[in-house]
Amino acid sequence: MLLARRRVATAMMSTNSGYSNMVSMLLAALLTLACISPAQAAIDETISEHEGKSVVIPCPVNKAKCGDLHSINWFKGDDRIAAMLLGDSNVTSVSDEFANRVTVDQNPFRLIIKDLKISDEDIYLCDTTFLIPIETCDNFNGYRVELNVLVPPTEVVILDEKGDRIENGSIIGPMQERQTLKATCVVRDTRPQPQVGWWRGNKRLMTHSASYVETDGLFTATLELTQELSRDDLARDIECRVESAALPNKLINKFRVDLQVRPTSISINGVEHHTVQGSKVVLTCDVHGARPAVNLTWYNSSAVISPEENELTEIRTKAFEKDDGTYHTQSELIFNATRFENDMIFRCDADNVVLQLNREKPFTSSLTLEVLYPPVVKVSPPEITVNTSDTVLLNCEYVANPASLTQVVWYRNGDLVNVNDTERYEGGNSENVALVIRATDKEDVGNYTCQLSNVIGKGISEQQIDLDVQFAPIVEVLMIPEGPVKESDESNVTLYCNILEANPAVLTKVRWYANATLLKELPDCEETKEDLCHIDPSKLLLESIGRGFFYNYSCEGYNAAGWGPRSEDKELMVHYEPGPATLTHFPLTAVKKKSVTFSCSVDDPGYPESNRFRWLRGGRGPLQDIVTKDWTVEPVGLDSRTNYSCYAYNEGGKGVMATVDLVVHAPPFFIKNLVPYTGMLHTSRTANLTCRIECVPRCEITWLKGTEPIELNDTRYFIKEKYVDASPATGDFESMLSVLHFNMSNWPNQKFDIESDSANYTCVSTGNTVGPGIKSSTYFSIEYAPDNSTVSEEKVYVQEGTIPGRVICNAKANPSAHYSWFFNNTKLGQDQALIINTPMTRNDSGVYTCVASNKHGRSTAETIIDVQFKPRCEIERHEIDDQDTLICTAFGNPLEADFSWSIKAENDSAEWLGSGERQGFAEKSFYVLDDDYAIARTYRCVANNTVGPGTFCEIEVAEQLAWWQRWDKTTLIILIASILALLLAVIIICCIIICICRRRRRQDKLQDKSSSLGDPLTEPGEYENLPFHGLQTAPNKPLSAAEFDDELIYADLESQHYGPINYKAASLYALVKKDKKTGAMNEVKT
Repeated sequence: MLLARRRVATAMMSTNSGYSNMVSMLLAALLTLACISPAQAAIDETISEHEGKSVVIPCPVNKAKCGDLHSINWFKGDDRIAAMLLGDSNVTSVSDEFANRVTVDQNPFRLIIKDLKISDEDIYLCDTTFLIPIETCDNFNGYRVELNVLVPPTEVVILDEKGDRIENGSIIGPMQERQTLKATCVVRDTRPQPQVGWWRGNKRLMTHSASYVETDGLFTATLELTQELSRDDLARDIECRVESAALPNKLINKFRVDLQVRPTSISINGVEHHTVQGSKVVLTCDVHGARPAVNLTWYNSSAVISPEENELTEIRTKAFEKDDGTYHTQSELIFNATRFENDMIFRCDADNVVLQLNREKPFTSSLTLEVLYPPVVKVSPPEITVNTSDTVLLNCEYVANPASLTQVVWYRNGDLVNVNDTERYEGGNSENVALVIRATDKEDVGNYTCQLSNVIGKGISEQQIDLDVQFAPIVEVLMIPEGPVKESDESNVTLYCNILEANPAVLTKVRWYANATLLKELPDCEETKEDLCHIDPSKLLLESIGRGFFYNYSCEGYNAAGWGPRSEDKELMVHYEPGPATLTHFPLTAVKKKSVTFSCSVDDPGYPESNRFRWLRGGRGPLQDIVTKDWTVEPVGLDSRTNYSCYAYNEGGKGVMATVDLVVHAPPFFIKNLVPYTGMLHTSRTANLTCRIECVPRCEITWLKGTEPIELNDTRYFIKEKYVDASPATGDFESMLSVLHFNMSNWPNQKFDIESDSANYTCVSTGNTVGPGIKSSTYFSIEYAPDNSTVSEEKVYVQEGTIPGRVICNAKANPSAHYSWFFNNTKLGQDQALIINTPMTRNDSGVYTCVASNKHGRSTAETIIDVQFKPRCEIERHEIDDQDTLICTAFGNPLEADFSWSIKAENDSAEWLGSGERQGFAEKSFYVLDDDYAIARTYRCVANNTVGPGTFCEIEVAEQLAWWQRWDKTTLIILIASILALLLAVIIICCIIICICRRRRRQDKLQDKSSSLGDPLTEPGEYENLPFHGLQTAPNKPLSAAEFDDELIYADLESQHYGPINYKAASLYALVKKDKKTGAMNEVKT
């Protein structure tokens, strides 16, 4: 490698001695540097970059220390690849090899290599040459940069023993512990050489060194792994880790071995020392460290335990995978302990595929079970029959664990036997479990069982000893039916002498008693009647029971032990009905809406004594809710006018019934009274008043007008009366109906007077024996439709935005009128007063109608609400009397307005021009413009009425009006319409002419050519009217063929009716001649 040198341009060197000394010192330094070999030159910076990217190699230049640069040379190793000459020329040169990939920059100075290649890796030197060396400059050797080209590996793969690829993150196997694992990690096409290692977790595995193969500057690394598998490899990743400067992070490929291992331990637990019969036993077999999980088998001694063969046995087996991949297998043997499992050996065997492949015995663990159970008891003999006062031995045997007893108990029929009563019993304790009964009695009869207890529990004998001791019967009387018995039924009663206690429980004789007196002893074989000898003596039949059988009955029973005591008395109760009833009531005459009380009594109350009664009304009943001797009917009504009956009753039946008829009167009472108000239209042709009064006995009715009776001879009225029968449907008694008719034919003008004929009318009745007279009044009012409707204000003025005052509507009417207000067919309210609570708008102006109405008719009244508002204005420009005039029109209410004209100045100020001219208009103002203005002006107009001034309106006047602008709109519209109509008429006429001409042209073309040689086509007199009439006749000869031109214009071109002949057709015909033989037309040669 060439050494970098500081070159100083000789042309710039001065002859000055000072400069000579400096040059001498610089040359000496260069000679010293030349002696240093390239290998000894220090590297200033190391840069690493990936293949294909761009890299920047810096060239630091300190002008402050070294002065201005003359040139820079770039070297790759010993080869110069670029140079830069500074100064005015500023020339840069790059070697051809790097011309497309290398550029040189300044400020700062740097070399840029694009599309980096592996061959670009080298030591790069930036050699600088200064114009004038400075002593402080220390950059003699240039700036060296070591460039490393990085290439990440194309792939990292793991191969198995057979050379097959192991995918990253995959699981291989299964494999067994102690088996050898072989794998190879290959890192392909990378630079620089990678560091490769095998790892398991944080531990690096022992391997040989990696081998490297370089191809085209890229390295392929290979590292083999040979590992004997152990439990340490369970659930652990085996990783190939690659580290390189070309990689930002470690590159890891890994896999995991599905490793199968033996179990490490087995144990049984669940019962310590012993268990108790009936307890739930859970024996747990735990096996650890196996993969895959083991298979567990339970044994009872040498027999395999199978839940399918024993429903009370259950085996639950579960396997739990641990973090290391092994399994903890747990099996529970669940059963209820019995005495048959005592001293039995339970064993658990565990086996998996590793043990099977290596032909090893299963792991095993066992446990001996001790079961404690209560005594199992048996008694004997099963049956014993003895007589009273005999001695009896009851035996009891047992087996138990533990065998020592803590308690001995004997039961008779489930009741505890007091074995501590040594006068009657012997034994029956833990020392002597058998029981001896010294002297038997009837109380000793029963079933005996023995119960023994130890520290575990108690056991009772399933068998029992049946002890039978004979004794005399104790009886009771049973009665069927149980009673009481009704005399009226004439039924039978059977008495039974029922055994309460007896041994044997069979009665051979029975004595029957009535009120403690012996009636009969059965069976009675001394009688001549055989039917009393061969019968059941415990049954006595009583026939057709009546009140004479009312006794207390008892009996005595006899069996092999003798006669027993007499039973307690049993009463035979006989029920019979009460005697006839007597019925009274108070008061004797009942009054409507009051009460009446009925009383029922009997002399013979029957048995049991009667205090209950049944009541009937109108022959219907009995009434279920009344059972007392007294019955009060309240209130009395029409339906109370009927017969009433009663009778007493008890459990024996009902007595004889008593009946009375009830008479009911009614005091005067209005069924139909007069309503307080009766309205009648004054033009009605018929009118009447009706009242109906209920009264029994009958009463009389009279009519009053005011306080004066209406006489029968008053022809204005006539009265009709009727006595009406009672109405069961309404409950009304007999009543008087009276109707007062108004005979309208005898009234003045045959109608009512609306002022004087309204009055009070009263219907009055007389009294009767049960009540005073009554009366009812009505005000007879003459009614008429609303009339003479008026409003308080016929016209109301209101300003826009304000609320008008009330307007009251009144009308004369009977009944009083109802009021409604309407505006534009819209209902506003139903009050007598028109109340508007919202501010008025100009659209609210108009007629408001009040409608007064009642049931007889309606009447209307109107008020006008005039909503006044400020005017708005519009300005128009017209020529009036040859003067350019502005017209300001106001639109407001009231219409009449004052006007103010002004001109708007540049600063928005206004110059007042006056009020203009009215010219007879209340709502318009005319302002005549000057003829000499030359600039645009803005004229404003403000209208003001009694409400106030409106907003101004304005118009921009740019120039004097054109002639059409001076006309008013109507005149201008008429002018434009006339012009348009004239244009339309011209267009229509032209269209008609064109259509006629085209039609005639088509007719000329269809005309036969020979028609031009015949008669003239003109009508008589038409030829004389042609323009060329009187001229010389044209020669009747054709044009020569040479002169013939089809472009000629003929006189008859446009119409066949112009000229005497068809000149074109004649000219064409003259040029040809018909051949007589062939008939062909030949052209004539001239």
